[in-house]
Amino acid sequence: MHLSGTLARQVQRGLDVTIAVACNGNLGGLPGAAREERAAVRRGEMERACAMLGVRLEWLGAGDDDFMERMTAGYAATERGCRDLVRRVDPDLILTHPLDDYHHHHRAAAELVLNASTGASNPSAPGDAPASRLVPYALHFAPMPPTPFAPAVYVDITATFALKLEALRCHASQHQYLRDHHRTDIFEQVEAAARLHGAACGVAYAEAFALCQRFNRVPPIHKLAEFFA
Repeated sequence: MHLSGTLARQVQRGLDVTIAVACNGNLGGLPGAAREERAAVRRGEMERACAMLGVRLEWLGAGDDDFMERMTAGYAATERGCRDLVRRVDPDLILTHPLDDYHHHHRAAAELVLNASTGASNPSAPGDAPASRLVPYALHFAPMPPTPFAPAVYVDITATFALKLEALRCHASQHQYLRDHHRTDIFEQVEAAARLHGAACGVAYAEAFALCQRFNRVPPIHKLAEFFA
């Protein structure tokens, strides 16, 4: 979970935080398991992690196996569903993947949420929920290294780093899978990234974010202070 240390700090500060998951994980982890079982396990893992962090979960339920089809042939319906989600949550700030992330699902999800949240406040845009108040600010969170990334904002997560690791442990179906298939120890990778970003801003552990360079998306610095302790 790339930004769970930040989310934990926001919850501790009294902010209302929602995590939205686009894909159900039916192609990841648990080799030999049926797709339905994988999806059920992944959802249970995310529910436990969200409960640990104190955040609300929105599960969109697209399959790993059909998400890109939904983003092409079924795009209008997919954006409408995401637009309704944004309207229900009505966020002031969206934290999403970078648009050049290493994973095509991540890139597509970032594009989807930025497009959907632009139209969510437009009462003329079709949907099943009332229009949201405004176009929310947006930041991109750092992908896992070594993907290139130029941070603009660092959040000190030293006080919540242990909780970040506990939330990561909830995703047990992924730990061995990543070692076997990607030669990655996810805990070592997460700690290395947090230490690297911490060293960049003079703390023990940090998470990094980049500004979203789209019209009406870049928050002024006094507004950013409302979202980060």
